[in-house]
Amino acid sequence: MAADTVSLFTSIGLSEQKAKETLKNEALSAVLREAVLQAQAVLGQSIDKVIGTLIYNVSTRLKDTRRLGFLVGYVINKKKSPLICS
Repeated sequence: MAADTVSLFTSIGLSEQKAKETLKNEALSAVLREAVLQAQAVLGQSIDKVIGTLIYNVSTRLKDTRRLGFLVGYVINKKKSPLICS
C-alpha cells in the first residue's frame, strides 16, 4: 500500500523523497490521495506537474476537507482563483 501511495504521489510531480515525507503525515496523505484520485477521475492517469503542485498545495493548506472536491475542480479546470493564485 505504501509503495502504491508513493507511486501515486510521484505521478503528480512530487519527488520520491517528498512523497515519502508526505506519507508520514497520515492526515495529509489521506487528503492528498483523495485529491489525486479525484483529479485522475477527470484528467486520466497523466497529471502534469503544474496541476500536481497546485493539488499538493491545496491539500496541505485545506482546513475543511468537505471543500476538497470544489477546490480540486478549480485546479483541474485551470480556473484562476485568489485561493490558488496568491
